[in-house]
Amino acid sequence: MKVIIASLRAPKVNGVKRAFLRLSAHPGFQDITFETLQIESGVNATPLSVEELLKGARQRAEAAMARALDQANETGAIYSVGVEGGISIFLEHVFLQSWACVYDGTRVSFGSSGSIEIPPSLADAVVRGGADLGQVIDVFAGQLNIRSNQGTWGILTSDLVTREDSFELATLNALAPFFNANLYARGI
Repeated sequence: MKVIIASLRAPKVNGVKRAFLRLSAHPGFQDITFETLQIESGVNATPLSVEELLKGARQRAEAAMARALDQANETGAIYSVGVEGGISIFLEHVFLQSWACVYDGTRVSFGSSGSIEIPPSLADAVVRGGADLGQVIDVFAGQLNIRSNQGTWGILTSDLVTREDSFELATLNALAPFFNANLYARGI
């Protein structure tokens, strides 16, 4: 099986890899090879809605699949995965979320990591000020390149949940219809 990951950023790549490797006991999820591609999402640097998060993840997954199929003669199972992190707003509260889109060339499935509320100062800078969360979190935490390391998730949870963890969970959730296909096809 080949998995194309639509990113070169380590937390995204490693989170997706961890999700697929956790499924190695499931039929069809053995002998996995990974390929990474730099794919732009086509959405804002910090998406500001669930709709934008899903759109960015899907556009990454579909573009990665198209590019991989154009570059090689692929046979066997192939999945492409786009992941996107950003903001969603509910009842005037601002949350960080990570989403994944898994695409097999026919079916598209989404999964989320869950949510964590971000501090008001971050929310103001990103939502009202239009700043990129990846840049704002560096200033907020007094560190450099947080998005390529533990991410905002890691800063807000004291590394109990990292950006990589959030993408792993989102990818596992997006994969459920593929590794649990009989359940998803079941009627009531």
